[in-house]
This record gives sequence, C-alpha cells and structure tokens, in this order.
Amino acid sequence: MKVACILARHLAIQVEWQDDASLVERPLIVGGRPWDSGAVLDCCPKASAAGVEAGMRLAQAEALCPAAQFFPGREQAYQSAHDALVTVASRFAPIVETGSLGLIYAEVSGLERVFGPDAKLAQRLTGEAEGATGLTVGVGLAANKFTARQAAAYVAQPRKGYVVPPGEERAFLSRFPLSVLPADLEMRRRLDKLGVTTLGEFVELSRPAVVSQFGPHAGCLHDLARGADSQPVHQDAPPLSIERRRIFDDPLVDWPPLMVHVRQMAAELGEELTRRGYQAEGLRLELESEGEEIGAPGAPVKPPSANPDKLARLAGRLLEKVALAEPAVTPLGTGDPPSPSDWRNSRPWDRGVVAVALTTYPVRPSHLGATQLTLFGSEQDGRREKLRETLRGLRTRFGELAVVAASLVSPPPPCPVQVTTDLEGVPQALVWRDRLRDVAAVYESWQDRRSWWGRPVERDYYRLETGEGQVRVIFRDREADRWLLERRRI
Repeated sequence: MKVACILARHLAIQVEWQDDASLVERPLIVGGRPWDSGAVLDCCPKASAAGVEAGMRLAQAEALCPAAQFFPGREQAYQSAHDALVTVASRFAPIVETGSLGLIYAEVSGLERVFGPDAKLAQRLTGEAEGATGLTVGVGLAANKFTARQAAAYVAQPRKGYVVPPGEERAFLSRFPLSVLPADLEMRRRLDKLGVTTLGEFVELSRPAVVSQFGPHAGCLHDLARGADSQPVHQDAPPLSIERRRIFDDPLVDWPPLMVHVRQMAAELGEELTRRGYQAEGLRLELESEGEEIGAPGAPVKPPSANPDKLARLAGRLLEKVALAEPAVTPLGTGDPPSPSDWRNSRPWDRGVVAVALTTYPVRPSHLGATQLTLFGSEQDGRREKLRETLRGLRTRFGELAVVAASLVSPPPPCPVQVTTDLEGVPQALVWRDRLRDVAAVYESWQDRRSWWGRPVERDYYRLETGEGQVRVIFRDREADRWLLERRRI
C-alpha cells in the first residue's frame, strides 16, 4: 500500500488570510466572538503558542490570548477550499478519504507508470493543490496513513512534498515527539517521567511491557510509532444531505421574491450535486417566520436527478404547497381553493418569512443510475468525455481485461440480517456475519412504496451508523417480513 497525505494546516485561518492579508499581523481565532457559547474552530500559530487549541471555549481562548482577533466561522468558504483539495486528489487516485477539514488521504499504489517516481508525484500533487486553492499545502507519501501524515505536517517542502522510502518508516518517525501519537495525557505524563519523549525511545520499549503498563490500546500506539499502520484508505461516503439556507434581514411578505429565492437555491443545489457527482432522491423545503417553523413539505425526485431546472420546478411546487396549506378566507365565502395570487390571505403566518432552507435527501452517487455512455446525452455533454477519460485512466493502470471484467459485475444483492428494534420499529442492533453490531445513530429513514411489474414493493429503509463507525443501509421488506442489508457502496 502507498498513501499520499494532502494537508492544509490551519485551513480556516489560511482562508481568512486570503481575504484580508492584514490579519496576518496579529493572533487570529476562528469560531465566534469571545462572548459566544461556541468553541474554537481554528487558530493561527501565534494563538497556538499562547495555549489556544481547537475545541476550546471561546471565553477561555480570550483569557489565554487577549490580543487575538475573533472571527465567526465561515463554514461554506472553508468547505469549498477543502472540496477543491478533494477534487485535486481525485484526479490522481480512485480512493480518497477525508480525515478532517484540510486533511485528505489518497491511495496511490501503482501510479508509477502514469506519474513517474514518487518524488515527481508528490511534487505534482503539491503544485496542483496549491494552485487550485492558493493555500500552503504539504504532501507526504509513505507506506501508511500515519507516516504520510507526519511527513505532510512537519517535513514536506513547499512545491515538492516529501517521500518516506519503503522500509524506512521507523527510522523516519524516531525523531518525532510523543505528542504526534493519539495518546492520552496521562500516558504521556507517565512516559515523560520515564524519560521517554520521542517515538524512537518509545519503540525501544518492548510491546508486551507497554501493553501491560498502559492497556491493550497502547499496543496500537506502539505499532504506529514504529511505522506500522494497517488502516486502509476508506472511500468517502456521499453526504446524507446537502442544504442551502438563506436568512432575510427584512421579512419577505410577497410571493414573487420568495419564489425567486427558492428556485435559485434549488438551482445551486443542482449545480453542487453535479459537481460532486451525486443525485438527489428527495427535496425538502422549510420556512421560518419570527422563530416559528412553517411546515416542512418534502417530495421525491423521480427519477433521481441533479438537474438544476428540474429541482427548481420541484422547489416551486413545494412552495405553492406550503402557501396553499390553509384555505383562504374570502369575503364572498365561495369556498374555492386559493390561488398563488391569494397566498398572503392563505398563509399560516402573517409577519413574513425570515429564513428559508432547502435540502436534498438522501444523496446517492450518480453512477448508480447510469452505466452506459448513452445515458449521458449528446456528444457535447461534458460528462461523456469525463467518463471516457476515467475509463482511459483505468485501462492504463489496470489493463483492458480488468475494465471489461468490471463492466460485467453487477452490485451484490442485499443479504438477510437479524435486526433488533425498539417499540417504534427503529433499528437498535443488527447481526451480520455472526457478529452483533450496535446501532450508534440513525441518520435517515424513508419508505419505498410502489408496484414493480405487478409485484408490490413495500420497504422501510434506514441509513445508520454502527458502533464500529461504518455507515450502512438496511431495509425491512414488509411483504416478506424480513430485514436485509444493502451491500453496494452508498
């Protein structure tokens, strides 16, 4: 295995510096104002030297660094910069994983035939990442994720990156302090009393002795310190939902401007879905009036789509559905249903709309609904050429036979699982491959009710996370009264 780590340290701070170069002169803390109840999202090196850390309460950060300038977080801007890094990594590797904001891993094994030596690949990755974002980016290449991250964070050179040769992981890591290990403070304190301050000194201790003193988890830390990290690069799962939200200083009380905003937001969502290669299966609209939520209608997108025009039309219909939710009171008492022009009389609110949110859910990879070039429209459609480029890259890396064999393989069918539910039917645990897996969280649930060629389909779907941190989709087939697990990547 060979892993490339792309790291933009203090990404949020770098984005703020890009917008206002004068901020470089003084300590900067991002996350909110000192009197806000939130926490520090990121801080510059000057604030870090004063003791400020991410996750710390803002009031505590001000006490440690009173000269700092505080900024509320701009998540959209930071996420855009991060997504640009992911896009660059995806040009080089098929498997890309997000570790955190500004931290990306890519599986780059076998790319020597395409990009040449590892040093050249690291240099090209660094150049494209910095060119796409304008940020200072470190790139490290190594045999595993932990070693690659240390190379990217501490020794990677601008525009060049750093490559740890195979077999030299332990020697490379030996000089690093113990603080780079994900060890708790008590363990580090005890090791410091023993005079163990670097990874090299830590691995000189026998692994059984370390486990005996500090517990089973210390064995994994010992492995990391000697450059043995078996964690693979996991492909990023698509987001459960993508949202656009607008807040109005002056409440909107008229139909036309609100309709314009809703349709624009839907079009923006469609463009975002297209850019990230996803499709929406549903759309939900939420309105707010002076702190009061006004309905939350949703509608399926059939067939799943990322087309901005289609999503805009559907969003407009959802707004009309909210506007017509309550009958208008007409002077004539005719009882006729209201029209959009009468919406101010029929709204369940009187003070206007102060916020509107539009959400696509659940989001699935677009390739699940398209397997042939003919599905991508005309020859001028850019997606056709993008798919051809991807296929050419796969042929170059794996050969023609591998591509042909892959095209004949269909997604594996769902497999039966045993599921324990609560009184409301929500999954609490499942048994798969003879192991009991607790359900840590249920992210999304939806129903599938249709007739497929005369055979009714009635299914209750749940997207959930197990206690092992894996995201799975299970469903209950009501016709057969059994639970099944989707095995394709979703």
